[in-house]
Amino acid sequence: MATQTRATLDAGSSNAYSALITELVASQAQENLRNRLVHAMPGNYTAGRFQKGSNEIRYARYPDLTPLGVADTLTEAGAPAEYDLTITTESFVPKQYGKVLKISDLAQLDSPHDLIAIASERLARAATESMDNIIRDVINQGTNVRYAAGRASRSLVQSGDKLTGLEIKQTVAKMKAANIPTFADGFYRAIIHPSVEFDVLTDTSANGFLEATKYTKSLELLNGEIGAYAGVRFMVSPSAKTYTGGVGGALTIHSSFFFGPDAYIVGDSQTLQSYFVAPGGDHSDPIAQVATLGFKMRFGAILRGEGATGEFDGSDTSTGQPRYLRVESVASTL
Repeated sequence: MATQTRATLDAGSSNAYSALITELVASQAQENLRNRLVHAMPGNYTAGRFQKGSNEIRYARYPDLTPLGVADTLTEAGAPAEYDLTITTESFVPKQYGKVLKISDLAQLDSPHDLIAIASERLARAATESMDNIIRDVINQGTNVRYAAGRASRSLVQSGDKLTGLEIKQTVAKMKAANIPTFADGFYRAIIHPSVEFDVLTDTSANGFLEATKYTKSLELLNGEIGAYAGVRFMVSPSAKTYTGGVGGALTIHSSFFFGPDAYIVGDSQTLQSYFVAPGGDHSDPIAQVATLGFKMRFGAILRGEGATGEFDGSDTSTGQPRYLRVESVASTL
């Protein structure tokens, strides 16, 4: 970005310059969400809807109808049994997040770089990484978990319990058995850490891995995707969730998030907003010494089937079938 002065943008007002900076932060944030981050990537989640007059984000679910069995026959001239189409909602209250960054007039004068442009890029990145990490932490609070090597809990995971091709196939089988649907392309998706990626790609057992360049049908690659295996498209994120635990309590436990569509819901009641106040822009800076940049947002996420749930009238509560399965394992030290 070429360095511009306020005068070249608007000789009579600072409004144009402020608008340029806030637009720069917003556009860079959108670019980060589209091209760099995984948990907050559009298409991986379902958007919730803000309910006016409340502080809630809601997502409506329509449970499947129970199929008939061999004993559910009609009687001659008898009236058929009736289905009830139920509408269930899941809701959550989004939280507000924000932070500011300040640059002094002397820093701008002495620096050989365009500090405002650099700060705008860093601020946009921080805002979108914050969104991605918050969503990551929410979806990894889920209780639908299996542990590598068939361990009964995280505390029993051992140093050799890695995510292998066999573990992936077992996970897919459990998801299919739980009637978790695939995405429209026929695949599940998984978010894994680079250390887990290394173990999957170097698995020398009879279980192999199909690289992204060897798809049998044309598919547009997802953010961070490395390929597909056993019906799962794998996306790699260095911010994938880790814990400390296992036997001895000192192992790094990696959470690999396998999921289908509608696995988690993300919503906001205050879209990401960016702000720029030029030096001297308010009474706290009377002699124009500090430029302030900041962002603010109010949003949140829930796992489908594990949020605060209830019918539209608020008189009942129910839970839905989770559409994910987390696998906790160790990984090679890179």
